[in-house]
Amino acid sequence: MKVRDVFALLGRVLHGLGRTDRKAAFKEAYELANKSAFFVAVVMGCVGVIMTVQSAEQSLRMIGDLALIGPTFLQLLVRELAPSIVALMVAARYGAGAAAQIGTMQITEQIDALRMAGAEPVRVLVMPRFVGGIVGMPVLVVSMGAVSFVAGAIAAHTGFGVSYPAFFNARMLEISDIVVGVAKAVAFGGAVPLVACAAGFAAKGGAPGVGRATTTAVIGGSLAVLFLDLVIGAIGQIFIMSTRA
Repeated sequence: MKVRDVFALLGRVLHGLGRTDRKAAFKEAYELANKSAFFVAVVMGCVGVIMTVQSAEQSLRMIGDLALIGPTFLQLLVRELAPSIVALMVAARYGAGAAAQIGTMQITEQIDALRMAGAEPVRVLVMPRFVGGIVGMPVLVVSMGAVSFVAGAIAAHTGFGVSYPAFFNARMLEISDIVVGVAKAVAFGGAVPLVACAAGFAAKGGAPGVGRATTTAVIGGSLAVLFLDLVIGAIGQIFIMSTRA
């Protein structure tokens, strides 16, 4: 799979996006979000506890005040941690599964059979996953971000005596942080299934080819998430600085 293959597939998806099967798209959103929930919740809960404990220890050493632990963690969670970590976990679970399914269909010539039957493989296999990712990823990011924040609050209260009202404080959170976080979630939701499908279509060589497609989907999806995270974050920061100037 090459980068140009992903962009070519994206162009075909955007060209026929209006013909997406909504029922299939919501099914894929369920596959991406609901079936990944427990796995991602465990990871995000651990992230919330670790980040809170480390931040509290550093704050006690440097300023001796824990009043900003909750507000700063919430800002970081909304803008950066929740979208990025959740998307990386989804790339490992959902992306690998999508690539394996489409790769198997490619190797066993089922995709050629779809074409012979008059069905367009991109419309049947890719568009529902693309739309489902865009719908399901923001929902998963918001819910798992809440899990991480609550886990951090429990850790701060239990380990450092920070009151819940002090931790659940959104004074550091700005509209720009929410906009950037939502933009990342939507972009990641489209990128992960797209890369996975492109990897599946590029599969060849029997069963080992399916394994290679799965590996490519996870690595490529993770790289796409990190690249988009950098680009969207930079654009958001430039916009914020220009409005404040």
